[in-house]
Amino acid sequence: MIIDERLQKEAVQEICRKKFHGHDILISKYTPVFPASIEREYGRISRQYMRLLKESIEDEIPALKERIMMERGTYRADGINDVMELLEKVLDKIQKRFTEKTQGYGLRRKLESLANMTRKLTIREWKKAVDKTLGINIMEDYYMGEFFQTALDRWVDENVSLIKTIPADTLGDMRTIVKEGFLNGKSTTSIMKEIQHKYNVEKSHARLLARDQIGKLNASINEAQQRDAGIEEYIWDDCGDGRVRESHKALNGKRFRWDMPPVVDTKTGRRCHPGQDYQCRCRAKPVFKFGVFNAPISKKE
Repeated sequence: MIIDERLQKEAVQEICRKKFHGHDILISKYTPVFPASIEREYGRISRQYMRLLKESIEDEIPALKERIMMERGTYRADGINDVMELLEKVLDKIQKRFTEKTQGYGLRRKLESLANMTRKLTIREWKKAVDKTLGINIMEDYYMGEFFQTALDRWVDENVSLIKTIPADTLGDMRTIVKEGFLNGKSTTSIMKEIQHKYNVEKSHARLLARDQIGKLNASINEAQQRDAGIEEYIWDDCGDGRVRESHKALNGKRFRWDMPPVVDTKTGRRCHPGQDYQCRCRAKPVFKFGVFNAPISKKE
C-alpha cells in the first residue's frame, strides 16, 4: 500500500509538472457552478409541502369564519372565549389533516434525493476543476465514503426539521392573528386576509430557504473535497450579478486559507467561506500547490 501511494504521488507530480511551468502554485482554470437547478427543486418540494398546509387550512377555516361572524352579530361579552375554543379545535383539525396529508409525501426521501444530487454535482465540478487545471482524473467513488454520507445525513435531518418548522410557525401565528383581530374589532375579512398574508410570507420563506440550504450543502462538500485533497487555499469567486452583496463583492478574486475564513461582516467580525453565508452563491476556486495533491487519481486514457 505504501509503495502504491508513493508511486501514485510520483505519477501525479509527473503529470502536473508541465502544468505548473516551474511555479509553486496554480489557480484553478475552472470555476464550479452553483447548483441552481437543485435549488429550484428544493423550492418546489418546500412549496408543495406548504401547499398541503394551505389545503388543510382551507378545509377547516369556513367553520371558524362563520363563528367569528356569528359572535360579532350577537355582541356577547364571552364571545372571545367561544371563538378561541373553536379556534383551538380548528387548529387541532388542521394539524391532524395536515399530518395525514404529509404522511404520504415523503419529505425525507425527497431531501435525501436532493442531497445526493448535490453531492454528484459537486463531485463532477471538482473533477472538472482538477482535470482542466492539472490534467488528471479523480476516482469518483472516493467521495462516496462514510464521511460524506454522514455529512449528507446530517444535512437531511436539519432540513427536515427546518421545513417542518414553517407550517408549525404558521399555525401558531394563526392563533395570534384570530385572537388579536377579534379583540381589536377587526372585520372577519381582515382577519382572513391576515391569515392568507401569513401563509404567503411563509411560502416566500420556504423559497429563500432553498437557496440558503443548497448553497450551504454545496459549500460544505466542496470544502471537504478540497481540504481532503491537500488544498489549503482558494480564490473567492462571486457570481458577478446584481444580487451579490457588497461585502462579498469586495472579496472577489482574493486568496484565502481554508483554516482562516475571511471576514464577511465588518460590523460583527463574522467570518465564513464562500457559500456558507446566508443565501450565498459564491464559489471557492482551488489553489493547487505543486507536489501536494492527496486525492486518489487515475491517468487519462
